[in-house]
Amino acid sequence: MTWRGAAFFVTAGLMLGGGIWMRVSDPIPEHAAQGPTEMRVSLLAVGDVNLGRRVGQILLSGDTLYPWQAARDTFTHYDIVFANLESNLSDQNGKTVDPRSNVVFTGPPSGARSLALAGVTIVSTANNHALDFGLRALRETISNLDSAGVDHVGTSVTGEDLFRPVEVRIKGMVFAFLACTDVMNGQGKSWRKYVAAADTARLFPAVRLARSLADVVIVSYHGGDEYAEKPSPHVIAFGRKVIRAGADLFLGHHPHVPYGIEAVDEGYVVHSLGNFVFRQPGNFWTEQSYAVAFDFVRDSTGVHMSSPRCLPVACGFQPRFLGSGPEADSVVARIGALSRMDRVFMEQ
Repeated sequence: MTWRGAAFFVTAGLMLGGGIWMRVSDPIPEHAAQGPTEMRVSLLAVGDVNLGRRVGQILLSGDTLYPWQAARDTFTHYDIVFANLESNLSDQNGKTVDPRSNVVFTGPPSGARSLALAGVTIVSTANNHALDFGLRALRETISNLDSAGVDHVGTSVTGEDLFRPVEVRIKGMVFAFLACTDVMNGQGKSWRKYVAAADTARLFPAVRLARSLADVVIVSYHGGDEYAEKPSPHVIAFGRKVIRAGADLFLGHHPHVPYGIEAVDEGYVVHSLGNFVFRQPGNFWTEQSYAVAFDFVRDSTGVHMSSPRCLPVACGFQPRFLGSGPEADSVVARIGALSRMDRVFMEQ
């Protein structure tokens, strides 16, 4: 894969002390791709994906690719596509939302095949909707994802291996994914048996294990304050700790609005990717967000991670990448204003 350079950047925030070199390069120079042993893997991470509610009804009608019609072609340019799956994928006799509450929802079983056909490689299932329809629905979700060949991380119906890194092996590189959540809908404390909690006593040993086994370690985190203008101090501190525990990349979810990116030592904290397949009208920033892309290159000196590149997104039932123009510019400006690094790039 050739390097798709950024067309422009915006100046943003304060570059953290310590620099962002070593495993990270900015950008990966073209000459790195000329060595006989070089290998390059591209990753795209998107925000919250809800295959319930109206989207779930459309999936039930047989239109399996409906949510991805505008995004699927872009996905094909990446070796790994990651998303936060914000809904179960279970059979509820035609229901895709609880009639008593529209914040309790599920996608149908065909949602797993929908993800696979779209080109989604791996999803986090560690979020506050993981047990919306109970343990049976979670069991179905995991089984449906397995059957469709979509990797998943962050939940377990047996309570075992909650913090076991899930490995994605591609082009000779090993990517280890972990996922956890700080929030859950109405389950007391029993949910922690089935959904990985943001518990540093369990998460950090798992990160260190992943660091010893993998070339790249990625942690998905679900938490923070919904719709807030910026990440909470707790989330900022937690993201930094995750990187310093050994992760290369921290991907934040749950606020439903986009936040910035922070360079921490040799890694990056993406504080919130906002929405993707998620319709929440009435708030500009629940309808506009971004995906983030990275390249990883192995050469004779090791594995190097590029700086992040932003792909502005119009969120909703059928999210679309915005390319260039005023809408895209507003997204990049927001990300730049909320970021703590020297530059924020926009993908072309």
